[in-house]
Amino acid sequence: MGSFRRANEERVNAFRVDDRYVFKHYFEQEAVFDRLRRYYNNHQYRFEVPPGEFDTLRSFLSNHGYALVVVEVPGEFVVTVRKYTEHPENIFKESVMQRSVPDYNCFLMTDREAVEAAVRDGARRLDETDIENPF
Repeated sequence: MGSFRRANEERVNAFRVDDRYVFKHYFEQEAVFDRLRRYYNNHQYRFEVPPGEFDTLRSFLSNHGYALVVVEVPGEFVVTVRKYTEHPENIFKESVMQRSVPDYNCFLMTDREAVEAAVRDGARRLDETDIENPF
């Protein structure tokens, strides 16, 4: 699954986690969201797409100006925060998924900018810890 995209497409990172692709993005076009609605997990505020439907969905989004790009090394998008401490302000809004491990909460962030913002606000990059990637 390459990461080819047209220059005018808006990049949306997708992550393969367990048995699905997950991503978070606000799609302004009603027709686009209507097509994606069945994949939307409104409790987790993210889209969850089975692998067998991913390429079709990616093609649809490309035709509407979005490049759905599979992140090959998702660990680069994971930050950690010690449990029971204050979390960076936007970490829940800017994360696609959260998982807990002993003593830490781990967040899979939407993009590199979200990682940088979380780190500036006190989170640590996963690759700067001894924690195994929970995603």
